[in-house]
Amino acid sequence: MKPHLKPLVKQLLNARRVSLPGAAPADSLRTPSLPYPNGWFCLAFTDEVRPGSVTTRPLAGTEVVLYRTAKGVPRAVRPRCPHLGAHLGVGGSIEGEDIVCPFHRFAFDPDGTCVRTGYDKPPPKASLAQYPVCEANGSIYVWWHALGVPPQWEVPVFPMDDRQPYSHDTFDIAGHPQDVIENAFDWGHLPALHGLKGLDIEGTPVAGEPTSTVTATARGTMMRGFRQSYTLTVIGLATIAARTVLPRDAGTLYVMLHATPTSPGRIQLRFGTKLELNGIPGVPGTVGRAAAMPVARLLSAVLQRVASVDTGADLLMWHYQEHVEHPKLAKGDGPIGRYRQWAQQFYTEPTGDLMPPRPPRAGASRSDE
Repeated sequence: MKPHLKPLVKQLLNARRVSLPGAAPADSLRTPSLPYPNGWFCLAFTDEVRPGSVTTRPLAGTEVVLYRTAKGVPRAVRPRCPHLGAHLGVGGSIEGEDIVCPFHRFAFDPDGTCVRTGYDKPPPKASLAQYPVCEANGSIYVWWHALGVPPQWEVPVFPMDDRQPYSHDTFDIAGHPQDVIENAFDWGHLPALHGLKGLDIEGTPVAGEPTSTVTATARGTMMRGFRQSYTLTVIGLATIAARTVLPRDAGTLYVMLHATPTSPGRIQLRFGTKLELNGIPGVPGTVGRAAAMPVARLLSAVLQRVASVDTGADLLMWHYQEHVEHPKLAKGDGPIGRYRQWAQQFYTEPTGDLMPPRPPRAGASRSDE
């Protein structure tokens, strides 16, 4: 990262908000040009929704109540009780597998059906409006579609240890998920903003596929002093999941970046880091494996702070960035045009941001688009 950006990034991370004198967030000066995309969006990391807990999260101009039953089943519902409209996230509680409204104690089972009232009388024929929800890769996703269409694809699952949570942070910023996820294909910013060197990167979105993969090798990443290879999995217009296998099969480092639309021109940016170790170097067999998880948790928190510095630089850019529908791309940018064409599948209506793809060049591993 360039030295002049470091004080701004540290201010962001310490204050938990993005604010610069003399500069206005992108959503405050102009009407956002992109609508909400369709797809799976992360509303929480797994450890944020514990059994018996109820929490409310914004999504696409509305609210979602997330809860987990006593048996650990995650559910996502619209916040209003169908009885008299009380907000289930304001004083709602979990009793066994049911969520209970705080106003009249109407209870709803995991399918959303009203199963009892607070009066010891037969319940009415009523049910909660539910969102499709899935839990994958230490994250809780909720499906949103402008037309209410049910899920059309699944979130890919990575081979990770679900017993270990992520170290994570959440920021509310101006921005749009498409611009955040574009980072995976904006290869020019990696050396310019983050100082990566010796970058060897490849990967182009495939039309019609909901996920995409980028592989890269570079120096100057989070693993300072090493030439690091990593794989990025892009999941819709919602998630960039980075996976790095450590040298000598010591373990795996996961970094998750979730962009969730909350209101026009605003997003919640969730960022998490998790290190999984196969053992402790120099500590034999069973003892080393037993110590691996607590040591990995400690190191995950440290690595989250290290990674936050680089991610903070991106946060600054996104918060003040204006979406340019027809960018003047240059050699070295990466396959941004192909990415934007791929992104169209996640909108109910075309956004006006279509860009014709350039023909692929055989053997190219670096950006030449």
